[in-house]
Amino acid sequence: MKIGILSDIHEDVLSLTRALQVLQKEGCHQVVSLGDIVGVDHGHYGACELPDAEECIRLIRENCTVSVAGNHDLFAVRKLPRFKARFKYPARWYTLPLKERQALGKGKLWDYSDAEDQIGLSEKSRDYLSTIPEFIILPVDGVRILFSHHLFPDPSGSLRKMPSWAPDLWLHLNWMKLQGCTIGISGHLHIEGTLRGTWHHLHHSSGNQFSLNGSHTWISCPPVTRGGVSSGVLILDTDLRLVTTHLIDTPTIS
Repeated sequence: MKIGILSDIHEDVLSLTRALQVLQKEGCHQVVSLGDIVGVDHGHYGACELPDAEECIRLIRENCTVSVAGNHDLFAVRKLPRFKARFKYPARWYTLPLKERQALGKGKLWDYSDAEDQIGLSEKSRDYLSTIPEFIILPVDGVRILFSHHLFPDPSGSLRKMPSWAPDLWLHLNWMKLQGCTIGISGHLHIEGTLRGTWHHLHHSSGNQFSLNGSHTWISCPPVTRGGVSSGVLILDTDLRLVTTHLIDTPTIS
């Protein structure tokens, strides 16, 4: 089976449309969204000239068989993450002023200052974002795949911590192991190409294809939105155990 995987759309409807066209052309049997459908940060995603949250949510809802929530999706509907990664959210967190939340977060949480005054979503879109889970396990061709926006214990990506070496993956890989999953796929990092890791190695690849072996492997896919890195999608062929990166656009800002 071919599984198309996209992540980090950030309301970039033009790039999302191109991404879905690529996955359709490649004959994907299922399409998975790894979150951050919404949330425009003009400092990082400045190439999205005409953001359209409603249309992006509609396209994901109609084209994706699997969808998980990212940190921007949770923020848009003011929903606390299920997995809080040991951060203690005060009561009425979202009613606190931005500066107070920033002070309590002590730099550990993402700053959504650009999104504070976002235009409200429709009730249908809010319902969709409110109900998608923070992770999903998909059994395919004898393999169990764990899809999440980021790494356990923060699968929604609500904290700012990023992996820089193999031990940063150990909690996530162990979580995959407990769930009986040998493959884990996430987004969130906005990197050029892919990042893949095992118990002993964390490897960045700008190449377009690699094979999977039988060991526990985590993979981070490129973003759909245009920005400082090439936007793209992943295709996982579960029959061939092959992962392919397809670029859909080139960087437009440094």
